[in-house]
Amino acid sequence: MLIGKVIVKPILFTAAASAAFSLCLSACGGSTPSTSGGVYMGPVANASVTVHEIAADGTVADKASAIATTGSDGTFKLTGTLRYPLLVRVTGGSFEEEANGTATTLTGELDAVYLSAPSQMVVSAYSNAIVADARAAGGLIAGNIAAAMARVNAFAGDIDVQQTMPALVAAGTASTVTDGAKMALALGAESESRTADGSSIEASTQDIVAQAANGDTLTSCHAGAGNIAEDGTVSAPGGGNCSITTGAATYMSNPRNRSGIRSVAQIEPVMPGAVQTAKGSASTCGDRVALLTDNLALFDGRRNDVQAKLTGKLTKTNWSTLKTPSSWGPLAGQYGAIQAPAGCADIGTFQRELVIAVENYWVDQNINYCHHHIPGWLPFDDSSDADPKYRNSSKGSTSGGKTDPAQKYGMTCTAQRSGVDGSQVVQRKGETNAAALEPAQIQWHGVDCSDFTAWVYNFAGLTTDNREVETGITTQACMTPAGATTTPKWAGVKQMGVLLDINHGNFDATSKLLLPGDLLYITQAPKKVNGVTAPETATSTIALSHVVTWTGKTWSQLRNGPDGWRYDPAHIGEPGSRLGGDLAYILNDDDVEAALKRLDPYMIIDSHYAGPAYRPFYGWYRGSVSNARRIIDADAARANPELADLIIEQRSTRAATTTTLGQIVLASNRGLKNGYTLQYTQGSNGAIADCERVGIAK
Repeated sequence: MLIGKVIVKPILFTAAASAAFSLCLSACGGSTPSTSGGVYMGPVANASVTVHEIAADGTVADKASAIATTGSDGTFKLTGTLRYPLLVRVTGGSFEEEANGTATTLTGELDAVYLSAPSQMVVSAYSNAIVADARAAGGLIAGNIAAAMARVNAFAGDIDVQQTMPALVAAGTASTVTDGAKMALALGAESESRTADGSSIEASTQDIVAQAANGDTLTSCHAGAGNIAEDGTVSAPGGGNCSITTGAATYMSNPRNRSGIRSVAQIEPVMPGAVQTAKGSASTCGDRVALLTDNLALFDGRRNDVQAKLTGKLTKTNWSTLKTPSSWGPLAGQYGAIQAPAGCADIGTFQRELVIAVENYWVDQNINYCHHHIPGWLPFDDSSDADPKYRNSSKGSTSGGKTDPAQKYGMTCTAQRSGVDGSQVVQRKGETNAAALEPAQIQWHGVDCSDFTAWVYNFAGLTTDNREVETGITTQACMTPAGATTTPKWAGVKQMGVLLDINHGNFDATSKLLLPGDLLYITQAPKKVNGVTAPETATSTIALSHVVTWTGKTWSQLRNGPDGWRYDPAHIGEPGSRLGGDLAYILNDDDVEAALKRLDPYMIIDSHYAGPAYRPFYGWYRGSVSNARRIIDADAARANPELADLIIEQRSTRAATTTTLGQIVLASNRGLKNGYTLQYTQGSNGAIADCERVGIAK
């Protein structure tokens, strides 16, 4: 026996005993659970962080269950066991704006909401948007919160904005794209947007909510082209909001950019993106008819591939039918180039004829006039609803307005194209209220005017970024090409090509300079007083609202060509006809054939009435041309002495006012002499800009 000595044997813990022991230590003052996080606008220092439990009915407790204060780097730590769901509320503190470095005090509050324990908590304008979205939907209950999270997370780049810490790098440098880099870009985009027009965090939060609800992303906004009016014009819609997306584009080139993401290409892989070579020979590479015949398989392959940009919940299998937040459907994916056949020496002519071949291909698909970005998307069938959002057609007209002022939504597709056989309802002379098909009979695939022109140049592989020819009519019509050094930051994506001052006043003298594939921009119909068109004055302003493609062919040339039956007025309205069902209305003559023979007008292609089709360059089209854009061989146009005085360039900028962020004035040398200019005006930050022509077209 050993006296005075105690032998201690090692204690062997089972897993259960170990857990119990740890719990005992915790209860007895050992380790305490904690949750870390951060508050970012830039990093918000010295802010008060409080946590409040949320009841099942969405009620938020007044008493805080945990509190903390942020450090100089915006981080905080909450100690104690937290019960979920809960609301994190942040007040006070200060930060430096990501966009410009201005020292700013946090006013109001920033919130975040969690249904279960996160890996870490991140509070920002984006988490604030989730809370605001859920509350607007009826309160902080689980379903509303989950839906709001899905929308805002998709908008920010498919990241969890409430758990992703921003990865901030040295200002102005590029780095690998990570979720943290995307979060840093999101913070910079919000700051850039908010500081551009001095708005509040509350207003910026609502911008995030609105864009997320529309299915936008940091790099893409569903800015549509406009609505057809009953007089045959197309009016650009008001109220469009692209503010945070605009902020992201500006922030990417900001020298203070700390996200490491310097271009859209870093976070939007090109797709489908395959470079292909057109079939044909040296003798047929400049022949639109031969190019279409030889390349039907190529075009079919592109049509049947993924047309959409795969963001959010869009996948390769569901992109054509997914119910997107926006009634405009998915944004277009980016197609790869189509190279000329071997032996084709004149690449410019090949590309121009390729554009017309592509437009003919899509005319032959018998798609409708719809407020959609891509032709392959079929909108969700809500046509039986009293106020449908996705399948809404205006009865008896092509108006984009509402049939009832009490309705929330307007037309998405016209009721003039059959979904069964692709036939068109034929309009008569002066007949603004042509017969309309029932929703079940309507073709719900389609695009509008500027979405069509943007789509065609993308589908033909002539753009490397599908924002180079914007879907929004005002930007496509009025934005200066790349290279304008004084273009203000708010102006957005610069457009491909060169603008030409070919207008309705000088058209007889300048139209000979047009080439196939040139885009012509059309203003709204002139105002009438007592049925008489108001005369133009030096201060007349009228909005640009429509776009068509110049084919370079008269009706007789098409009618007597190798596929002339498609231009036979006897077949108007039938599937396969390339003539629009509204020719009698445009020509103001029910005897369309006689009118075409008498006038033999040049024919243009546009998406109007019942969708993409050939229409005579006559009436409103001829009398309302504002300007043109040449995309193919733009450099050659700049070097052409015949075009020297017709090239429209940025001439000056005007400072912000109480209602606008600023204005760009554009004109040609000829226009300056005649007092004829374009004005590209940005109202509130992120809204769709206005494009107007000013003065007398001469």
